[in-house]
Amino acid sequence: MGKYGEKDGVENLGQKAQSQKSGECVDTRGNERMDIEKLESFLMLAKLQHFTKTADELYISQPALSKRIYAMEQELGVPLFNRMGNQTFLTVPGEAFKPYAESLVATYNSAREYIRQIEHMEHGTLNFGATNFIGVYMLPAIVARFTKKYPNITINMNINSSKNILEMLHKNQLEFVFLSDYIIENRDAYVIEDYWQDHLKLVVGNEHRLFHEKSCSLFDVKDDLYITKKKQSSQYKFLDQIFKQYDFDFTKKFFISTQDAIKEAVVNHVGISIMSELAVEREIEMGLLAALDLKETTIERNIQYAYLKNKYLTPAAKAFLELL
Repeated sequence: MGKYGEKDGVENLGQKAQSQKSGECVDTRGNERMDIEKLESFLMLAKLQHFTKTADELYISQPALSKRIYAMEQELGVPLFNRMGNQTFLTVPGEAFKPYAESLVATYNSAREYIRQIEHMEHGTLNFGATNFIGVYMLPAIVARFTKKYPNITINMNINSSKNILEMLHKNQLEFVFLSDYIIENRDAYVIEDYWQDHLKLVVGNEHRLFHEKSCSLFDVKDDLYITKKKQSSQYKFLDQIFKQYDFDFTKKFFISTQDAIKEAVVNHVGISIMSELAVEREIEMGLLAALDLKETTIERNIQYAYLKNKYLTPAAKAFLELL
């Protein structure tokens, strides 16, 4: 028996001969060449780590899945998976191959979408990414306009960290991304356009002593509990650079990973924060929060969209960006 339950020797040779006879693409050694289905099978097995579950997910038999993986390993000349009990794990070569497989599959899917949409926009998929604030508070209105105009285009909006959506962009899993202007450092690799100028203000709850004020100094709230995103976040670093210009820092800090949770904490009088005015519009109208100007400075950032240079945007992507 072979590594994945396939018989070695005469039976495998017969299978290869049958593949050649049926017109499947083979290399000079007689092995089937890699194709999109094999790559997708590899990626699904890497994700689920279980042959039976992967076969079920792909609607193929387990022997058919084993054959695909075996063919890939034969072509690459290295084992891609180790089996331990019922689970399957990537080998070191498998881990190294994975990002290339992701990129190949994503590039193929992108090309297919481009061809599908080139004549008309009756069918297709649009994949793009956004950071949390932009995806939650800025883009839903644009998405609503787009879906009304192109009801048969499926939208996949991936809301994630700036690091993750940029990685997905480089793997061709996303066509474009929305993020703040302080995110991208190596700007030469991208086409970048400004979309919106965002204003950040000091946000306090309706029981706070400054609730009825229009502005205040940073030093007026130095000893308040400052609720902020984690230190590793790009927004924390952006604000920290501004604070350093005034030799300022909050005495006490409370770290929360999501902006909505930060807002709820301020509404419930846990502390104060600095947030986009757009993110708290409803709460201000309801009398739950107040947004104050800072006497030291005006905090602004540009919201931008970016895509890779030399990237062919699908008609759906171009139509979406034209609505901005």
